Amino acid sequence: MPLSIGAIGFGRHFRRSLLPNLLGCERFALSAVAEKDLATRAEATACFPHLPVLNDAKEIFDSEVDAVLISTHPAGHVELTRAALHAGKHVFVEKPLGTDPQAVRELGVLARRTNKVVAVGTMWRHAPAHRLVDQWLTEHQATVRLLDIAVTFPAVYARDGWDLGAEELAFYDMFIHPIDWARHLLGDVGHIDAVRLAATRPGEVATSLRLLNPAGDAAATINAATGSHAYQVSAWLHTTTGDLIEVDTKDRLRVTTAPTWSGTEGSLRDRATLGWEAGQLYRGWARKGYAEELAAFADRIESCTATGDPEGDELEGTARTLEIIGRCLAPSGGAVA
Repeated sequence: MPLSIGAIGFGRHFRRSLLPNLLGCERFALSAVAEKDLATRAEATACFPHLPVLNDAKEIFDSEVDAVLISTHPAGHVELTRAALHAGKHVFVEKPLGTDPQAVRELGVLARRTNKVVAVGTMWRHAPAHRLVDQWLTEHQATVRLLDIAVTFPAVYARDGWDLGAEELAFYDMFIHPIDWARHLLGDVGHIDAVRLAATRPGEVATSLRLLNPAGDAAATINAATGSHAYQVSAWLHTTTGDLIEVDTKDRLRVTTAPTWSGTEGSLRDRATLGWEAGQLYRGWARKGYAEELAAFADRIESCTATGDPEGDELEGTARTLEIIGRCLAPSGGAVA
């Protein structure tokens, strides 16, 4: 039987990216919607005439749903997540969960106390290509030695309800993805060098980051910009086993392994590569990772039900990512506490 889930917020992002993947996930059954805005609530009613469409999240918290999906103004994410946990619901909340790492850690404590799962919608780590990277590293007992990520996003502008400046918005809404993925691959981050470039036109934010793991034996560089005409991600991973892994916008993966086809050496050496790409049968909607993160949320709920362990450390990772962003936005990047 699918898990019943209530949606809190029926805004543009939920309708375009989350809702199609939620409806396509057989593990969940959408059971109710809560939306404060009258016009948006009317749209939700038109889309789902047979579902309760409510004007207050509390009505969903008081209902019998197993889980809630929160996609509202980020300023309210922490409070809504706290209320959902107190009501005994599992929570999927869109990023950013907040900007205060300590508030996120307190939610982790509450999640463990209430034995409920909290998942945060940083979907890059769940994209199929990135999961294959994790699988490759595990199978080959390898870790990332050097990681280069170059990513461009569309222009960033102020949005209602975010209460963030353009630079903060770029980090917490967009750059959070490569930063979170880099932290995941490095294991943790101990030191940051952050260079933020002066904007040359409206909607542009550009930054160059260097992240070191606490041991100082693995590093990531992230060059990220908004204001581009393309959404493009290129990643290059050099591993401790000498393998080279290249990822193109979460769609294509190429691994160059140690042997060569002909045994040649030096600058003319050929490359023995393995390739993967998403292909035409990918079942998700919008960007890669949305469908997979919802399935992972269902997996965690199932595991929590079976073992009694809500895996609260997921929120510790979120808190660490927020600490890294805080250091990037500081006048000079440096050590992460």
